[in-house]
Amino acid sequence: MAESDLRRKLAQGIADLWAEISENSGDGIPHLVGEISSGLGVELGVAFFDDYRIERFFDDGVLFFIFPADEGSPRALFVSLWRFLQGRGVPRLLIPGVKLEGPLGDTLKKLGFDVLWMAGDSIIEVWATKGRNRYELVFKRTGDNEFTLVEKRKVQ
Repeated sequence: MAESDLRRKLAQGIADLWAEISENSGDGIPHLVGEISSGLGVELGVAFFDDYRIERFFDDGVLFFIFPADEGSPRALFVSLWRFLQGRGVPRLLIPGVKLEGPLGDTLKKLGFDVLWMAGDSIIEVWATKGRNRYELVFKRTGDNEFTLVEKRKVQ
């Protein structure tokens, strides 16, 4: 399968699933679950997990993957997935234990979050959105411009 055909099928699959992803009708974090075979094409679905999962492996000439659908638009999700499938990195996920450097609001914006409210000094509470999802985030200051995510809760 030509690369352009593969990209088109992945983009179309994401577009077809976007309503299910963005509605977040399941419990947990939406993930793309898929397989790509050399001649048969692309199959994509959505699964919900309690935590983030990133997997990519080959079996009998078929590429299987699980990828978090934690982006604000179908285009951004496609770009992240494509980079991952090409082996050019994994998305930077905001999960408890992750350390962020720099001004917290600016760093969250670079990760695709819109900060609605932020307060605190040694413990910083943040209300933020990403796409249609709303989050309550709690960070602990671990340096002058270093913050560690302690808790991330999705708000319904």
